Amino acid sequence: MKKFSIFIGFLTLLVLAACGNAEQKENSNSDEMPAMVEVEVKLPEHAEPNKKVKIEAFVTQGEEKVDDASEVKFEIWKKGQEENHEMVEASNDGDGIYSIEKTFKEEAVYYVVAHTTAREMHVMPRVEFTVGHPEDTEHDHEEEGHDHKEHEKTDHHNEDSHGHDNTLTMNLLTDAKVSANKETTLTTELTRDGAEFEGANVRFEVWHEDSENHVFIDAKEVSEGVYEAKATLKETGLHYVQIHVEKDELHEHQKEEVEVE
Repeated sequence: MKKFSIFIGFLTLLVLAACGNAEQKENSNSDEMPAMVEVEVKLPEHAEPNKKVKIEAFVTQGEEKVDDASEVKFEIWKKGQEENHEMVEASNDGDGIYSIEKTFKEEAVYYVVAHTTAREMHVMPRVEFTVGHPEDTEHDHEEEGHDHKEHEKTDHHNEDSHGHDNTLTMNLLTDAKVSANKETTLTTELTRDGAEFEGANVRFEVWHEDSENHVFIDAKEVSEGVYEAKATLKETGLHYVQIHVEKDELHEHQKEEVEVE
């Protein structure tokens, strides 16, 4: 009887150990970081003024198409008119696609930002979009001599432009809700010519819209082309986050907006 009791006790310990290992494995899996939400802005190759164009945001998380985004809005403004922004809410077309239709009235360069909130993440990639041939319109108003001078200046500027001719894409990601006096993570994904941009020095410059106090925060590369930094924003309201990227002769920066509650 005593041996039988010891045997039962040993079996009980084995069962408890197995349950503990399973629970520990489950907790370990649950602690893994979820894949980042990524947004690709899709635009037509060519657009003419006064004709409708379709602008799409393709939202994914890992290999999964995200059909349950909380909000997708397109912010649009004309280059040189930064104070005049238009915000348009996108419709959910399914298969991870969110879209709007927009008619641009003027030949110009425009900026499009896809503000996307999905699965407790906020992503806002920015792209440049050209309607018509604005450079032809500008050249029509230039005198030949003036144009020659500007051409010389442009050539000189390009030599010292620190890589501005290279296509570097910066995406800013934040928590879906950023609260005052609570630590949040600022993340930027850098790509260049479709590949992850690694080994750069990245800093976030952060300031409140009503303040002249700018705070610089160094970011760390946590994976290929992904840079992160922790920040605590002490005031509610609109904050600006300027991403600074330096590598070799390249120095690029891009300003984004973050609303703090």
